[in-house]
Amino acid sequence: MADRENDRTNDRQRGRATREPALTRRQLLLAGSLATPLAVPLAGCAAPAAEGPSSADVPPGTAAARRFRVAFGSCAKQSKPQPIWRAIGAAKPDLFLFLGDNLYADARDEATLRQRYAEFMAVEPLQAFRRATPHLAIWDDHDFGDDDEGADYPLKQLSQQLFCDAWGEPADSPRRRADGVYTSQVFEAFGRRIQVILPDLRFNRTMLTADPALKSSYAAMVLRAKLSGQPMTGWYVPDPRPEATILGEAQWQWLQAQLRVPADVRLIGSSVQFAAEGSGWECWANFPRERARLIELIRTTGAQGVVFLSGDMHYAELSSVEVEGGYPLWDATSSGLTEVWDIPTPNRNRRSAVMAEVNFGIVDIEPVTEGEDDLRLRLALCDVNGKAKVTKDLLLSDLRRHAKEKTA
Repeated sequence: MADRENDRTNDRQRGRATREPALTRRQLLLAGSLATPLAVPLAGCAAPAAEGPSSADVPPGTAAARRFRVAFGSCAKQSKPQPIWRAIGAAKPDLFLFLGDNLYADARDEATLRQRYAEFMAVEPLQAFRRATPHLAIWDDHDFGDDDEGADYPLKQLSQQLFCDAWGEPADSPRRRADGVYTSQVFEAFGRRIQVILPDLRFNRTMLTADPALKSSYAAMVLRAKLSGQPMTGWYVPDPRPEATILGEAQWQWLQAQLRVPADVRLIGSSVQFAAEGSGWECWANFPRERARLIELIRTTGAQGVVFLSGDMHYAELSSVEVEGGYPLWDATSSGLTEVWDIPTPNRNRRSAVMAEVNFGIVDIEPVTEGEDDLRLRLALCDVNGKAKVTKDLLLSDLRRHAKEKTA
């Protein structure tokens, strides 16, 4: 959603029917920033839990591992300094999830796409972190290919190859030959199973639907937002057509199978926000049938302990959506590792302050007390120094179907 220069030329080349705004989001951002800061730091300690062993020190499944720590983040421009890896490394995560826009290719030709990946591989602080820390990755639009792109991106097969090469996928990896780079993995810690699911929200995604009136008045919208401090709605609107898709049918079948895999906690890494509502930017709400289908799939498969981790927005926040006959679905957004957007955007499901600064996220999964069956999921959104600015504790017992009826 961030970088939009050259989009009008690209759209003419792609034959898109919609017009882009006269000024790009980045150009308008550089013109000035809001007088009122967007984020209000919340009280809390610098780390959401006491320091514990990393995967390099103690295997997660051993008795000495008191928690399983997953860090996550998105939106790292390869041309910018990336000091945040020091703080993330100091947090000693057992796993780091790269949630997309891990580099900014913004490429319409093969040479540019290859060059951007070469630049990404040359960012030594990032690559040193990767060498030292177990990690998984999914892409979003900018490392998939170009701003807000989906299934119509002409270089997506090449992009798939370059992604798999850069992230060390073996020659026989399913990610190289499937209709997307989606993947999942199960980790074991203190006798519990933690599943990480990374769907691909680009390879098969239907083109977004834009409201021309909003797009044509974009510069005025930004100006009004800067002067008033009021949230600015983007130009994308929901597409209710049955054929409109994010995942594609083959990936839907894969995802259903993954949600049936035995697991206590399931972290779904979504490159765009899942729970946000009314932003007008890229999010699951732009495809209401797909979003409802995923909510229903979680409910009907009986998948417990689902929490979404998302990126894309160039700020950090917590959101949640209520599920009838189920449990609330929380969405922790962390973005970006280098990119920051300081104009407020609407979100009817926002449940925290907004962190408009460089940031990363942490989820600590740990037993509540010795011998108890329950687990605590401790969410923290942290600044460039590793200080937690937004925190939230969730109990696994509250992330189960009919949890409200059981406790009523």
